[in-house]
Amino acid sequence: MIPITNDYLTGLYTRQQMYMFYEKISPNHRLHFMFMDVDNFKTVNDVYGHNTGDLLLKAVAKILLECAPDSQVVRLGGDEFVLVFEGNCTREYLCGIADGIQEKIRAKEGFSQISTHISASIGILYDENSSSTMDEILLKSDMAMYHAKNNGKGRYVVFNDIADDVFREIDMEKRQQKALENGEFKIYYLPIMRAQTSLIYLSQVRLFWESGDGSKKPQSEFLPLFEKNGFVRQLNMWVFHQVCHHLQENKKYFQTQDNEQKIINQISVRISRLLLQDMDFPDRLKAMLDEHRICPRLIELEINETAFERGSDIIYKTIQSLKNIGFAISIVNLGTDFSSIRILDKLLLDTIKFDAEYLNNALKAARGKQIVKTLLALGRELNIQVVADGISNKDDARYLTGCGCNAISGDYYSPPLPPDKYFDYIKDKIKTGAGETSFRFQNNLYSDAKKLEGKYIGDKLEFAEGISKNWGAVYFPGGNNAENVIEIPSSLLPEESYTICMWLKPVEANFWSSAFFGRYFGGFISFVPHAGGGNAIFRISEDANVMGFHDVITRQALCDRWTFICVSYNSISQTSCTYINGKKSGFQVDIPVLPACKQIMLGGDIFQPSYHGYISGLKCFDHVKSDSEIWEIYQQFCSEEGFVGEAEGFWE
Repeated sequence: MIPITNDYLTGLYTRQQMYMFYEKISPNHRLHFMFMDVDNFKTVNDVYGHNTGDLLLKAVAKILLECAPDSQVVRLGGDEFVLVFEGNCTREYLCGIADGIQEKIRAKEGFSQISTHISASIGILYDENSSSTMDEILLKSDMAMYHAKNNGKGRYVVFNDIADDVFREIDMEKRQQKALENGEFKIYYLPIMRAQTSLIYLSQVRLFWESGDGSKKPQSEFLPLFEKNGFVRQLNMWVFHQVCHHLQENKKYFQTQDNEQKIINQISVRISRLLLQDMDFPDRLKAMLDEHRICPRLIELEINETAFERGSDIIYKTIQSLKNIGFAISIVNLGTDFSSIRILDKLLLDTIKFDAEYLNNALKAARGKQIVKTLLALGRELNIQVVADGISNKDDARYLTGCGCNAISGDYYSPPLPPDKYFDYIKDKIKTGAGETSFRFQNNLYSDAKKLEGKYIGDKLEFAEGISKNWGAVYFPGGNNAENVIEIPSSLLPEESYTICMWLKPVEANFWSSAFFGRYFGGFISFVPHAGGGNAIFRISEDANVMGFHDVITRQALCDRWTFICVSYNSISQTSCTYINGKKSGFQVDIPVLPACKQIMLGGDIFQPSYHGYISGLKCFDHVKSDSEIWEIYQQFCSEEGFVGEAEGFWE
């Protein structure tokens, strides 16, 4: 029979000796355990070689013996150690020993020649009854150590503190397969809205586990466990399959049916790093899309920023394959540890999404806000869309919008919704260009396609050359209130949100004359090209409030020169903007919604003398246009044949 000896390298007890010792302990004896793993040990072996790795293990063994002389110190194998304590030990006593061990290891006692950062992750199990099996004890201790390693390394976790969470995970692990078979996992969708326009940007999958007992767990409670045990692979593929079905049934909410098949919305789906380590995954996913006849551009794949902590080479290759197929790629939970910052030069990302918890904490402090603002600027410089998740209030939404954030999600807009309610929610938040009405004023007052017709109220209607050969103009001679104006059907502004664009060339500065006026039930809107002091004003007024003038002040339109004017109102964020020659020139917040437009006038209003000058290129949209979209509209006018304006090139 071969004699049982201590560990050949460290002289410590072995796993076999620990089991033999445990078998001899009397029932109901009180025991306490520490399970320790050396952080970054593999790096030492890879960089310095196995001889240096062996020296490190010897030094660690010596530290353990010094810090816990009244324990049995065991080397389980590799860089894993167990300390066994008998009798009455308090939690504080064991934690004190763990602190001492970590302090000596951080100080590199006995291995100072190693430059690699070395620490120890420790799991503590105290006051355990010896009636438990050794395997059960090691499992609990190992779970606590794993929690320590998974939450920053170089720390300890007491199993007794996390026992409820651990047992809950064990229960979920037992039920996970049956839950999938029984349809307990439910796909919800969270709308991610464009920050400036409040139109849909992305439809993000949020997964819930709805058990038979009526409980409902969000994905944050079970995905980390499934990532550990590998079940996430199967669950991810099931989610992709369901998403394909939803895309088939609701394709009108994601792409237009014209020849270009323009993408107007994408579904954003979380993907595990375990799938990214499979080089065959892109082909399997492409085959699933081909089966359902789904375009890859309709799907954005979300990758947690922690996926790049280790083993990233294969992940990079897989992501590139997915990009080549046509998928968009997003990094989610930016702010968890900011590890994704170092990959921005390696991957051509489409979107990065802030972690909701990080963002909500950062926006509470001035310094945190500045960091967020800087990260948003970084996204703009790299041409990456930036999404803010978890926003629940108007102030945070406005701050982020002002900093150039592209899109926002959270309770400020909507919580995650089941598919039937979700598609009903977003149907009015998707615009493909159909909500546009233009008046060319080429010897008539019809809109394009003759959907609307204006009515001239005055002595003589005069048409003139407009801003280009594609557009005519109307000459307004001025006059008394509501005299020599064009009345346009109120259906021009059917929605509470809108964008109005037009070219003005005033002949004289009639102060407080409206170029565009809309009368609502409960108020009015008016753009005044000359309001005194060198200013123009876009005014939204409430009848019920004596002080209900909400003015966006901008620079005035110069006489005898064409100026491109745009105004917009966002009914969700209750903000209004003005633009001069394609660039934002004014902004106002906390403007109430005016319901139901009942009268529209061009060239005057019911309160002041009428406008004297020319109006051309009138475009109205039943939604809010973004800054970049308005700049594009302006540039399009400037590039048309026969353009007679003076393009302001200094904006470029």
